[in-house]
Amino acid sequence: MSDTIPSMILKNKTIFLTGGAGFMGSHLIETLSPNNKLVIFDNFSAAVVSEEWCKKFPHISVHTGDMREEAKLTDAMQGSDIVINLAAAHIRLSLSKPVEVHEINTTGILSSLRAAKKAGVKQFVYISSSEIYGSATKPLLAEDHPKDPTTVYGVSKYVGELYTNYFHRHEGLPTQVIRLFNTYGPRAHFEDVYGEVIPRLCVRALAGLPPLIFGSGKQTRDFTYITDTIHGMIAAIQEDSLLGDTINIAYGKEIAITTIAEAICKQTGLSQGPTYLHARPNDVLRHAADTSKAQRILKWKPEVKVEDGIANFIAWLKQTYPHPKQLLNTIPEKNW
Repeated sequence: MSDTIPSMILKNKTIFLTGGAGFMGSHLIETLSPNNKLVIFDNFSAAVVSEEWCKKFPHISVHTGDMREEAKLTDAMQGSDIVINLAAAHIRLSLSKPVEVHEINTTGILSSLRAAKKAGVKQFVYISSSEIYGSATKPLLAEDHPKDPTTVYGVSKYVGELYTNYFHRHEGLPTQVIRLFNTYGPRAHFEDVYGEVIPRLCVRALAGLPPLIFGSGKQTRDFTYITDTIHGMIAAIQEDSLLGDTINIAYGKEIAITTIAEAICKQTGLSQGPTYLHARPNDVLRHAADTSKAQRILKWKPEVKVEDGIANFIAWLKQTYPHPKQLLNTIPEKNW
């Protein structure tokens, strides 16, 4: 569950969340709904919570729609102070359905930006992805690191950044870009094409099966626990000096996939080591964020160590799904 943030909580705003029923959106709902009016816009194709779940919180309205439906977005955004754009088609979907991902992520963000301008929104926040960088060529990925995305998803998210910056500079819409890295935690996807690496590995381990790793396992990521991501996002959204700018929100540590798998095996008591399969196409080899800008400007730093975050997630899985073997049919060997 998301923690409250007494010292830096948004208050008395109408906040519009595209993709608000997803993993990250559900945690923003928990954190922001007590002090703000929230408007959720989602097609519920990749939702982790239902419309009924959303509506149990105070000050919430829900609209079902597609990011490419500009007229519907414009109507729904009326009266909103802030738009937080979370909605996106997933990276692994881009390996099998690149045109669909391109349309949702690029046409969708353009439609959302145009709708926000028409609705008179005061601030538009684009949630971007570390995938825009491609593999790191320097030890840490600072915001100005060269961009060389390796998938249609990564390219589409970069185009979304360009559109967002264009609207700030040339269309009079105050915007900012927040780049996130491998966020995990309760309600993170483990199933089908949406399944992320830590959730997939944890479910398999709890079911008594060895973790599956695609490639050598030496590829690295910057895993950030959900509460740290949410706290960093909210701090960034409230920082006026970041309008028209871009900032990384991440744990700031490079960890190999094999190291993650071994930690999960240890915490779940699984004696078997990982099983290694052929590498995923166009996989990024190295990722770790330079978070010095966030620490300097926001006075923010992550607090949840990866081993503690994994323990939290495993505890949530056990409580939520007491029979993990029943989940295995939702986790194909290859999810792209």
